Amino acid sequence: MSNQAINPQDLASRESEIELLARETDMPVETVLEIYNIEHAKLEQVARIKTYVPPLVSDTFRGR
Repeated sequence: MSNQAINPQDLASRESEIELLARETDMPVETVLEIYNIEHAKLEQVARIKTYVPPLVSDTFRGR
Protein backbone atom coordinates (compact mmCIF):
# COMPACT_ATOMS: atom_id res chain seq x y z
CA MET A 1 0.00 0.00 0.00
CA SER A 2 1.01 3.60 -0.45
CA ASN A 3 2.79 5.53 2.30
CA GLN A 4 1.03 8.74 1.30
CA ALA A 5 -1.33 10.44 3.75
CA ILE A 6 -5.01 9.94 3.01
CA ASN A 7 -6.80 13.12 2.01
CA PRO A 8 -10.09 13.47 3.99
CA GLN A 9 -11.91 14.30 0.75
CA ASP A 10 -10.55 11.12 -0.86
CA LEU A 11 -11.62 9.09 2.16
CA ALA A 12 -15.16 10.52 2.01
CA SER A 13 -15.31 9.77 -1.71
CA ARG A 14 -14.12 6.20 -1.11
CA GLU A 15 -16.70 5.66 1.63
CA SER A 16 -19.53 6.92 -0.58
CA GLU A 17 -18.30 4.70 -3.45
CA ILE A 18 -18.34 1.68 -1.14
CA GLU A 19 -21.87 2.54 0.02
CA LEU A 20 -22.98 2.89 -3.61
CA LEU A 21 -21.44 -0.46 -4.53
CA ALA A 22 -23.19 -2.06 -1.54
CA ARG A 23 -26.56 -0.70 -2.68
CA GLU A 24 -25.99 -1.68 -6.32
CA THR A 25 -25.02 -5.22 -5.42
CA ASP A 26 -27.39 -5.64 -2.46
CA MET A 27 -24.45 -6.67 -0.26
CA PRO A 28 -23.52 -5.56 3.26
CA VAL A 29 -21.17 -2.57 3.41
CA GLU A 30 -18.70 -4.65 5.46
CA THR A 31 -18.47 -7.26 2.68
CA VAL A 32 -18.03 -4.62 0.00
CA LEU A 33 -15.36 -2.89 2.08
CA GLU A 34 -13.45 -6.15 2.50
CA ILE A 35 -13.54 -6.94 -1.24
CA TYR A 36 -12.73 -3.32 -2.11
CA ASN A 37 -9.68 -3.34 0.16
CA ILE A 38 -8.42 -6.64 -1.28
CA GLU A 39 -8.79 -5.45 -4.87
CA HIS A 40 -7.29 -2.05 -4.04
CA ALA A 41 -4.22 -3.68 -2.49
CA LYS A 42 -3.73 -5.90 -5.56
CA LEU A 43 -3.95 -2.98 -7.97
CA GLU A 44 -1.86 -0.67 -5.80
CA GLN A 45 1.05 -3.11 -6.05
CA VAL A 46 1.16 -3.12 -9.85
CA ALA A 47 -0.27 0.25 -10.89
CA ARG A 48 2.19 2.74 -12.29
CA ILE A 49 -0.38 5.55 -12.24
CA LYS A 50 -1.99 5.43 -8.79
CA THR A 51 -4.75 7.95 -9.64
CA TYR A 52 -6.66 5.27 -11.54
CA VAL A 53 -6.66 2.62 -8.80
CA PRO A 54 -10.02 3.56 -7.15
CA PRO A 55 -12.03 3.59 -10.41
CA LEU A 56 -10.43 0.32 -11.47
CA VAL A 57 -11.31 -1.28 -8.14
CA SER A 58 -14.93 -0.21 -8.58
CA ASP A 59 -15.05 -1.62 -12.10
CA THR A 60 -13.47 -4.87 -10.91
CA PHE A 61 -16.01 -5.16 -8.12
CA ARG A 62 -18.96 -4.51 -10.40
CA GLY A 63 -17.74 -7.23 -12.73
CA ARG A 64 -18.09 -9.90 -10.04
